[in-house]
Amino acid sequence: MVSEGIEDYSKIPVEKVKFSKGIKVAFWFLRIYIILMVLLVIVGFSHVV
Repeated sequence: MVSEGIEDYSKIPVEKVKFSKGIKVAFWFLRIYIILMVLLVIVGFSHVV
């Protein structure tokens, strides 16, 4: 691979990203919001049909 000018990056260790508490709370809020919106859409369509 090196002879062709392509370097092998598969041996580089990958670290897990550390999120702050505020970002974790924001993502949980988004998950709950999405679930509520999907439920509201289901309820709305059930009244139409």
